[in-house]
Amino acid sequence: MRKRKMDKKVTIIIPVYNAGKNIDHCIKSILNQTSKDFKVLLINDGSTDDSLQRIINYANEYPEIFTVLDQKNSGVVETRHRGIREADTEYIMFMDNDDFIDPDYVEVLLNEIEKNNADIVITGYRRANFEKVLFTIPAYDDIWTRYRITAPWARIFRRDFIVKNNVSFLKTYIGEDTYFNLNAYLYTDKIKGLNYVGYNWYYNDESVSNVKQRGLKPECDVLIVLNEVDKIYKNKRDEYLNYFMTRHIIWYLLFSGVDASSKRFNEEYKRLFKWLNEHNYKLSIPFYSKKIKSEPLRNRLIVSIFDKLSKLRLVGLFSRIYCKGKE
Repeated sequence: MRKRKMDKKVTIIIPVYNAGKNIDHCIKSILNQTSKDFKVLLINDGSTDDSLQRIINYANEYPEIFTVLDQKNSGVVETRHRGIREADTEYIMFMDNDDFIDPDYVEVLLNEIEKNNADIVITGYRRANFEKVLFTIPAYDDIWTRYRITAPWARIFRRDFIVKNNVSFLKTYIGEDTYFNLNAYLYTDKIKGLNYVGYNWYYNDESVSNVKQRGLKPECDVLIVLNEVDKIYKNKRDEYLNYFMTRHIIWYLLFSGVDASSKRFNEEYKRLFKWLNEHNYKLSIPFYSKKIKSEPLRNRLIVSIFDKLSKLRLVGLFSRIYCKGKE
């Protein structure tokens, strides 16, 4: 087994794919960090624009920070897995190539994970473009924050913990990061939620992730990841997972279903709620419970109301009002 060279403490893993328009903003936010105790793996995943040349230029100018890896297009899952393998630091972070971070981001997260001897530190994030912040999702040091924020970014991991427990992303169209984090939670209680926001998730209305999830497309089957989560939590289910599964499906229906037809919405609603019933997932935590107080009241009410509409068999009527897609 080769020794890992640890001259820095953190590796930021960034899959790069056709990011020519926004990669400069991402990298400049990294160069503005107050901490210097990190390095960056920029993994070009078969880009067809000028992304590769752009990141090579940065690596040539800042060789002490950036390392460029080039590969045939393999998808974000395999690219992140490669980043984990190639990292030679005690801690790792993930970042998307459109996003940007506040100047103290690395410093705050690194200090927190070292201070608490944690395996994972979870923080909040902003949904933003280059002009304004659309909304902010804070994190708290409670159990529900672990389920509420399941992106791979806005957090820091102890690398050996990930490798030792073979924590991996699920190769699926959507939800690969949800599986990764819920899988990680099975192996540790050393998880810290931090009320800090320093990660900016860039909003692009025409991004691949936004476009592909519109209209309840069959290839975006949310049950692929939920079935896998159900398997690994078979003997460890609790009320938080029950709430998460139901909430996840309701939010998926509302987010993706608004652009679907009423008919398509109802087909998907029946299929997904049948799955919930067959697997005995229910809203086991009432919307007013302090256990989920870190979830905004508006969100809790939406989930609770949709669940009530389902029990009253009024989802069909709701869909005729809510859905914008053509029949």
